[in-house]
Amino acid sequence: MNHYEEQLEESWEVNSKAWTESIREEKIKSRKTVTNPAIIQAILAQDPQAVLDIGCGEGWLARELARKDIRVVGIDGSEPLIDAARKLGSGEFFWLNYGQFSDDPTKVGSNFDVVVFNFSLLSEQIQSVLEASKLVLKKSGKIIIQTLHPISVIHNEMDRYENGWRIENFDGMGEGYQASMPWYFRTLASWVRDLHEAGLQLADCQEPFDPIDGKPLSLILVVTTK
Repeated sequence: MNHYEEQLEESWEVNSKAWTESIREEKIKSRKTVTNPAIIQAILAQDPQAVLDIGCGEGWLARELARKDIRVVGIDGSEPLIDAARKLGSGEFFWLNYGQFSDDPTKVGSNFDVVVFNFSLLSEQIQSVLEASKLVLKKSGKIIIQTLHPISVIHNEMDRYENGWRIENFDGMGEGYQASMPWYFRTLASWVRDLHEAGLQLADCQEPFDPIDGKPLSLILVVTTK
């Protein structure tokens, strides 16, 4: 594990309280107005009975889906975030990092209609967790990934559109954050390539946008097994 990956894991430990407050108090405007409704709509379009939320955080998506009588299992590598999710219920939550899940994916169940990664594929190496996700899907199931839109990294003419580690400082997301968070950016071509290498294929692509300025805020990839 390189130092970026270590910092990524550590950030979710030290920032868990601040993140939980940001989500539950709806301090992140783009999530409240655009990306949260978008991922819910993408999931509901599959008419699922059971959903696996990988990187579930403090459990907001599980609670939203449970209100629609969908069974949800969530996993996360941050123990404080899993504890926060369990306190509000509405799902079954496992404290597992992605490596532990990949080693034995069926320990959290199987025959899921949807496996969802909502802004939670942040590492450079993602093939193992994607391959493991296939093993718990129904034959007709979908993997749904929401990530930052590729153009989000282009802020000025000096920014380069290329794969690589970036730094999230949580500016404008609330108070109390103790550390910045490294995350690995992928171009659209790299997403398609990584999915292919994991034995997956792109079935649909959506670009939720800001209704005010018209700029895309995220990229949603709906994926099937080959």
